[in-house]
Order: sequence, then structure tokens, then C-alpha cells
Amino acid sequence: MSAEKKSKERTSDGPWVKFWPDKVPQQVEYPKVPLYELLKKTAKKYPKKTAISYFDREITYKELNLASDKFATALVALGVIKGDKVAIFLPNIPQFVIVYYGAIKIGAVLTAISPLYKERELEYQLNDSEAETIIALDLLYPIVRKIWEKTKLKRAIITSQDEYLSKTPTLASTAAENKTSVHFFRDLLTEHEANPPRVTINPRKDLAILQYTGGNHWNSQRRHVNAQESCFKRCCVCQVDNGRRG
Repeated sequence: MSAEKKSKERTSDGPWVKFWPDKVPQQVEYPKVPLYELLKKTAKKYPKKTAISYFDREITYKELNLASDKFATALVALGVIKGDKVAIFLPNIPQFVIVYYGAIKIGAVLTAISPLYKERELEYQLNDSEAETIIALDLLYPIVRKIWEKTKLKRAIITSQDEYLSKTPTLASTAAENKTSVHFFRDLLTEHEANPPRVTINPRKDLAILQYTGGNHWNSQRRHVNAQESCFKRCCVCQVDNGRRG
């Protein structure tokens, strides 16, 4: 008996079934494609629908897909290739989502770092993940700068919280240094076309995310998430949400 069939039988026979909400599917069907394909499909089907609400700014699926394409193109221009580790040192702002999709479109491996981390925690995760690129908030960049030489970092991309609130955002002065390895998110999206190279990705085998645990101890543990599993997790959320809405 196949593992898939066994899994279905366990789900159908489980004691929790009698408590299962009527409109929530017990089985989640998801496409065997990289996660970014879901964004591309949604952007094509619902181009004007809101993907991100950030204060009084709304970003549509079409705009999100376009911006992530531009960022993907920029990463390649900076020398990032499939399999390279890219760290995200940002709070919950639109750039996090843009960077996330842009990186996986070229097969890069993401590792998200808590914006609450200080030098010791940041240094540990950068070294453990072997990240060579970091996208950081301007206010957090001083922390990056202090431990840069102790890591494998080759480049940093700086952005600000108000970048999607103001037409002319001001970066913190601590980030505005004359260093060829430091780039600015807004400039990269302006300078590059939405034309990233096509990268072959095996959703079952290719690594997409290095996810680290949180908690009280600074020496967190990492978990490997492949491209198909990241897609699966989001499809679970979508199907459950659709079930609740009816």
C-alpha cells in the first residue's frame, strides 16, 4: 500500500474526523510546482486584487510579481546564483515579501532572521546558514556592519520602513556609507528590468528555506524546507481559509 493511500486512510479513520468543520477539506491538494508559480498564476488571474496592505498603501498581485521579478534580476546582476544563501533581516514590511519571492525565483535559499536579534545571534545565523547576501533594514544595518568581517557576507542591500509610504524615503544616515558591497533596494528596483533568467527548480529536492527556531536560547536550530513543502504550507492556509469563508 502506498504512503499516500495510507495517509488518506489515517485521515479518514482518525478520531478527530467527527470534530472536523464541514467546509474545511480533510485532504489538501497542492500543485507540484515552486511557490513563486502560485504568485505568477494569481497575478495573472487577479492582477488588480490587493496582495499587501501596508498602512494606507496597497500593493496588487501584479505589482508584487513585477517587483519580485525586478529584484530577482537585480540579485543575478549582483552575482547571486541558484543555491546561494540570502538572509532577510527585516520586520513585516512589503520588502520582505518582494525579497522572498524574488530570491526563490532564481533558486536562492532564504533564511529569515529576527529583527530583534543583536550581534551575537545575527553572527551565529549568518555563519550557520553560510549566507553571502543580506537584505537589512537601514536601522538594523549597524548591527550587520559590526559583525560583517566575522561572516561570509559579500553584499548587503539596505531598505527602509517608509519606502512604500513616501515617494522619496530617507535612509538612516548609518546606512549611507560609501561601500561598493552595499546596495539600496529602491535603486535596484529602479535600475533593473523585470526579466530574471529562467532557473530550473525541482520542487521536491531543491532547498528553498533554512528556517531557524526561536526561543530563549541564542543558539537556535535550523530546519530545511524544500520548494514543494513551502508551496504546500501556503496551499494549506489557502484551502482552510476558503473553507471557512464558504
